Amino acid sequence: MIHFVDEALRKLLTYEIEIKENEVDIQFDQPKREWTSRLSKPTINLFLFDVRENLRLRGAEQYTTINRPDGTSEVRRNPVRMDLRYLMTAWVKEAEDEHLLLSSALVGLLRNPFLPQHCLSEQLKNQPAPIALEVATFPPEVGPVDKFSEIWGVLDNEMRPGVIVTITISLDPYKPLIYKQVSTREMRFVQDTGIGHPDSETAVKSLSKTYWMVGGTLKSEKYDLSTLSVVLVEKQLSIKVREDGKFSLHKLAEGEYHLDILYNKKVLKHQKISVPGPDCEIRV
Repeated sequence: MIHFVDEALRKLLTYEIEIKENEVDIQFDQPKREWTSRLSKPTINLFLFDVRENLRLRGAEQYTTINRPDGTSEVRRNPVRMDLRYLMTAWVKEAEDEHLLLSSALVGLLRNPFLPQHCLSEQLKNQPAPIALEVATFPPEVGPVDKFSEIWGVLDNEMRPGVIVTITISLDPYKPLIYKQVSTREMRFVQDTGIGHPDSETAVKSLSKTYWMVGGTLKSEKYDLSTLSVVLVEKQLSIKVREDGKFSLHKLAEGEYHLDILYNKKVLKHQKISVPGPDCEIRV
């Protein structure tokens, strides 16, 4: 993924500075002293020196669940937002020409808060969010960028004026998980007779009662589902029906129950269900 970002930056700078006939090189090497000695023409260097997750963009909800019509659910972990930080420098023999080239590159990048579509490869065009481009800003977190001058010491080269360029991309290394949707759930309550005496040998845990949750689906070719309602007769309880026709009944003891399907307060159908039992499908 990183090499696609490199290529997008190359295209953007070539477009913004209007580089023609390769009169200016754009490279991504480490700007070491030996690399400098090999340069034969004006060069813009983008050295990737820091890669880390952008914690400010990490949401509180880390997973997304998509319910499918076939009764399964797809659980996806949200993509990771990563910051790629480049040190952009210009390399020309004369300082005046160096400053001119660096300022041209700086102004060109500042015109673009996001990497434009015409610079993106096919692999970057399916990003869930626009690819943010920050220029000449320092990150709030502690890291290598805080000691900017030390970078040149590590590279064994003379310090040059440079600009921090930060690209934020989304990475999705996770495979989705497929689960069958839960339509029947058992809930048991246990009464502990040893409350207040946890070490007592006579403490007994007895089963108090068992409750169930069951699900169902309402289908109709004649009526719009939004005009129908479901009532649990034994409790005279109105049941919420989702747009896809699915509904669920909660906290039911074992036994038989009856559902009324209503249209304009008129009963269209009586349906008997068993708890616990399989999913019920009601057609009207």
